[in-house]
Amino acid sequence: MARRPVPRHGRKLKRFTPRRWLPFLAMCAIVALGVVVASRDTTTGRSPTEAPAASKALVPAVAPKGALSSAWFCGGGSALGANGPAEMTLLIANDDGRGAVADITVYDDADGHRSVQVLVPANGRTRVAVPTIRTGTWVAATVEVRGGRTVVEREVRGPLGFDAAPCATAAAQEWFVPSGSTKRGSEEYLSLFNPFPDSSSVDISFATETGRRAPRALQSFSVPGRSLRMVRVADTTTDRAQVAATVRTRSGRIVVDRIQIHDGTGDPVKGVGPDAPTTDAPIGLVSTVASSGSAPRWFFPGSSLADGTRSRLAVFNPSSGSVRVDVVISYQDPKSNGVPEPIQITVPARQTEIVDLTDQSGLLVGVPFTVDVRSLDGVSVVAERTVDTGRPAKRRGATITAGSPVAARRWLVAQGGPSRARSSSVTVANPGPNAVHLRVVQLTSGTRRPLAGGTITIPAGDRRQVPVADAGVAATLEINADGPVVVAYGLSQTDGLGLASALAEPFPESVVALPPTG
Repeated sequence: MARRPVPRHGRKLKRFTPRRWLPFLAMCAIVALGVVVASRDTTTGRSPTEAPAASKALVPAVAPKGALSSAWFCGGGSALGANGPAEMTLLIANDDGRGAVADITVYDDADGHRSVQVLVPANGRTRVAVPTIRTGTWVAATVEVRGGRTVVEREVRGPLGFDAAPCATAAAQEWFVPSGSTKRGSEEYLSLFNPFPDSSSVDISFATETGRRAPRALQSFSVPGRSLRMVRVADTTTDRAQVAATVRTRSGRIVVDRIQIHDGTGDPVKGVGPDAPTTDAPIGLVSTVASSGSAPRWFFPGSSLADGTRSRLAVFNPSSGSVRVDVVISYQDPKSNGVPEPIQITVPARQTEIVDLTDQSGLLVGVPFTVDVRSLDGVSVVAERTVDTGRPAKRRGATITAGSPVAARRWLVAQGGPSRARSSSVTVANPGPNAVHLRVVQLTSGTRRPLAGGTITIPAGDRRQVPVADAGVAATLEINADGPVVVAYGLSQTDGLGLASALAEPFPESVVALPPTG
């Protein structure tokens, strides 16, 4: 009998997910991410260096070409309805001429779960509001996709804004959260999700501005099989401006997400020095997957300084010895804007060092730049960028973005086009020594077509914005380059509170190491 073709338009089917698939799918995802073929860089005639497997595993990627299935793990959200703090929606985008089938299982923090099946159209996407599957104070989901070349992102929305970011593609034994806060007006939660049948036991420790803590209640903390456990950080680590978390399993593997909520009632943030700027107390909602490892280098393609905005880097050192780090800032159009001196820091063992870019004298306000965090001692670190915006900035909210430890020639932006409620931006940075040429394709309503103005040349060591104004409403964008680049996107509420920024997802066969520094 001929196989029934998958419909092109997504709709829900009432069928439960076969649970025996999950361990197999997760293993397929891990193995597929580890098999990356370096392709020729036409700008140099040489093959770029293949990225280390450990670095590749840190970046959620598009489902591998030819893979029978892929698995995604999405935590860090709630499912209570309009008044929930971080109501979760799943976005599944498919960059393939074939449709795909997604089995979604939602787990709540009371040990309940429910599964549905969703169809994902070819060259299109499907949005699924998690509360329509199962409600819960806090929830997590597995998304098992058969066919297509898909990515899965989770979006959260609450009274204090929204966030959007890729879901994890693998569980791990170790997770790091470089920054957080439990000061007045701020709440931080850790989402510990075990999607497998066997129970897991974890140890959780924190590094703060007053030292390290390993609360007894969070040692040998049990996360039963196929369950979600939430940790309110302030229950054990109270009134700390900087909180870095480390989660290590004694047995099993889990997925860790961080939820940071600022309600705007905290103290204004003051810089250091007589002329340092003061910014409003942070307000906004952040939900991101933690980092499942460390790397010697992290690259951030898009950043800038603006009045009312507090922009900081958090660099966490998980090793047993101190490490020297250079923070290298490169302005867009460096011939016109100059090249700042690197910011040199030393990060003590198992501690976080904060680099307040807003407080750095001499950095240009309003000029976009890239940030390259480089360990000088061969010791791997974890780095992320935090941004809080207030008056007089037009857009208000909070966002946290991980850097990229790799580059790639092909990336997918699940929601790159603007919409009526949101503005969007897509930044492409070229960290290499040669010019790179881009071609941008948009996927809308099952069709593929070049983006107007999407043929772009980026000089060596520079960055450019993709012209998304003419893209379809929240269109998915495919970025194709003839050399290694790093791609990030941003979303902001046009009327109200909310910011989001995240790395795009690379196609795994195009992933390479970051070009060597000069």
